[in-house]
Amino acid sequence: MKKLILTGLSLVFALTLTFAQEGSPEDKAKAKVEKISEKLMLTPEQKTEVYDIVLEHTKAKWALKSDTTIAKDVAEQQATTLKANADAKIIEKLTDEQKPLYGKYIEERDAKKKD
Repeated sequence: MKKLILTGLSLVFALTLTFAQEGSPEDKAKAKVEKISEKLMLTPEQKTEVYDIVLEHTKAKWALKSDTTIAKDVAEQQATTLKANADAKIIEKLTDEQKPLYGKYIEERDAKKKD
């Protein structure tokens, strides 16, 4: 009986951790904008504009992940396109001094994804 209770509690704990890591698109977007802002020293106006772009990208990415009718390779291609479009929109909002820094950020981000 004791093992059964402990197993049940472990399962509940594991499920809680799984769902806690998901977060909302808003939370993910806010965290990403903070990370970008630290690297680029964004103005408050830029933060707002970049947040809107990142939030739109995050929601589109989540919708893509939840769509089970799309083949995996097609979904990956669409995700890459979404990321490239979001990066291009963000670059439009940056100053000439910030653009090379964002380029570095993109390289670091992509290098982490490959590992």
